[in-house]
Amino acid sequence: MASYELDDVDKQLLGLLQENARYTALELAEEVGVSDNTIHNRMERLEEAGIISGYTASINHDQTGLDLYFLFTCTARISERSAVAVEALALPQVVEVTELMTGERNLLIKMYGAEDEDITHVAEQMDELALEINDENLIRAERTTSLDYVEVEEALSQIE
Repeated sequence: MASYELDDVDKQLLGLLQENARYTALELAEEVGVSDNTIHNRMERLEEAGIISGYTASINHDQTGLDLYFLFTCTARISERSAVAVEALALPQVVEVTELMTGERNLLIKMYGAEDEDITHVAEQMDELALEINDENLIRAERTTSLDYVEVEEALSQIE
């Protein structure tokens, strides 16, 4: 499958939407320097191409009473890894499951809870899945940033 060719407008639009998916088309148009109609058309094309797959809200879970954030490092059989990942993600407190391409420690499972007992309960539920819990860690902080497609392209062009 050929990748979608992003131009500068697409790259700027993607960067802005990662910062705040609630920007209006007028705000995006002003920021990018195009018409709001162009923004609507670009967003529609990016959605149809599967590049924009949805819009989400960032939640401060601490403010909701779920201030314990855990990372479980687990191992599942390679042949069962994807199915186990789906099963783990179905647990209510689990918010993210990452599959790694390694034999050992090939699932990273992130979850929230309000008390230690919440995490213990989920660990017991995970114990029923076809995986081995190798490690569990309380996450102190997690920092992310948006991917700046314009900067990435410039950095990659310097390598070539």
